[in-house]
Amino acid sequence: MDYKKLKIPVIMISLPIIFFDVLLPVYTKELGFTTFQFTILISVFSIFQLIMRLVLGKVSDKYSRRSIFISSLLCFCIAYFVYAVATELPTLLLARVIHGMASILLTISLYGMITDTKSGFAQKLGGFGSNRNLGGLIGVGLCFYILYRYELLNGWTILFMVCGAVAALAFVYTLATSRASEQQRMIDLPKFILSPEKRKIWFVNMLLCLFFSMIGVLLIPYLQAGFDADIEEIAITFLLPMLVSSFSGSFLGKIGDRAGYRKAITISIVISCITISTVVFSPRLSIFAVLWTIFIISHFTSSLSLDAMFFRGISEEHIGDASGKYSIGSYLGGIIGPALGGFVFDTYGPTVPYIIFAVSMALLVPLLLTMLPKDEPDHPVVTIENRTHFHK
Repeated sequence: MDYKKLKIPVIMISLPIIFFDVLLPVYTKELGFTTFQFTILISVFSIFQLIMRLVLGKVSDKYSRRSIFISSLLCFCIAYFVYAVATELPTLLLARVIHGMASILLTISLYGMITDTKSGFAQKLGGFGSNRNLGGLIGVGLCFYILYRYELLNGWTILFMVCGAVAALAFVYTLATSRASEQQRMIDLPKFILSPEKRKIWFVNMLLCLFFSMIGVLLIPYLQAGFDADIEEIAITFLLPMLVSSFSGSFLGKIGDRAGYRKAITISIVISCITISTVVFSPRLSIFAVLWTIFIISHFTSSLSLDAMFFRGISEEHIGDASGKYSIGSYLGGIIGPALGGFVFDTYGPTVPYIIFAVSMALLVPLLLTMLPKDEPDHPVVTIENRTHFHK
C-alpha cells in the first residue's frame, strides 16, 4: 500500500483532533456530569489505551498494514457515530475506547508503511503529523460553523454525525483506491526484545514526555493567570503553532534525516530551554504566542527525530510490538507530567513549572549526548529471513 496515497483519508478522519479536547469537558458539564465523572472518563481511557497499545501492537504484526489501516478507518467511523448519540457515561466510555483503538491502529499501520520506504523516516512521520493537524484545522472551522447555528447538545450530535460520515467516506475511498499487494505476514513471530540502545532512547522519550506534558497542560491556566486572556486570545495562541506545524511537518522531519537525529534532538532541546526561559518574562500575549510557537516547533522536531531514531533498524514485522513498548514511556511521562505540573502550579505559582522545565532541559542536554547513539546515515530496515509460517 502506497504511503503517499494515505494523505486524503488521514485528513478526513482527523477532523476532531483539535476541538475534541476543548469541547468534551464543556459537553459533559452540559450533560450534568460531575467533575469526578469527567475524571473517570479521562482516567479509564488513559489506562485502557495503555493496555491496548501493548495488545494491539503485538497482534497487528500478524496482519498487513493495509488491513490495519482500513480497520482504523472503520473504528474512527464507528467511534464518531457513537459520540454523536452519547449522552450517558457508559456510552461515552465506549466511544472513547473505540476512538483509542482507532488511533493506535492508525499509528501502527503508518509506522509500518513508513519503515517500508527504508529512508527519510522522520520526514514522512512529520508529513503524517501535518496531515492530521490540517484535518484538525478543518475540523475547527466545521465546529465553529455548526455550534454557531445550534445549541451545544444538538450541535455536538450534528458535528459528530458529520465527522462519522466523512470517516465513512474515507473508509470507502481507501477500499476503492488501495490494493492488497503486500507481502504475507508471519503467524509465529520471533520474540521482540528492546536492545540496550533502544532502552536508552525509550528512557529519554519518557523523560521528554514528562517535562513537555508538565507545561503543555498548563497553557490555558497560565494564560488566564498571567495575562487574563479571554477565549479568543487563548484560541489564537493555540491555533498559531497548530497552523505552522500543519505545513512544516515534512520539513522539520527532514532536518533530523539530513543533519542527524541526535544533533536535531539536542539543538531542539536547547531551543526549547531558551524559549521557555524567555516565556516567563514575556510582557505581552503577542510575544508569548510567538515564543510558544517556536517552542512547539522545537518540540515537534525533537519528537520526530527521537521516534525515527527508535524505529530505525527495527524489522518491519516487529513495528507494532515495538510501537506498543515505546508508547509505554510516552504514556508514563504523559500521566506523571500533568499531575506534577498541576501540583507545582497550585502550590508555588504559575511561572514555577516553566522554570523547572527550563532548568531540567538544560540539565538534560549532557544526558542526551551520553545516552543517545551517534548519528549515522539512514540504513535499510533489517528484515527477518527463513520465514516458515505465513498469514495472508
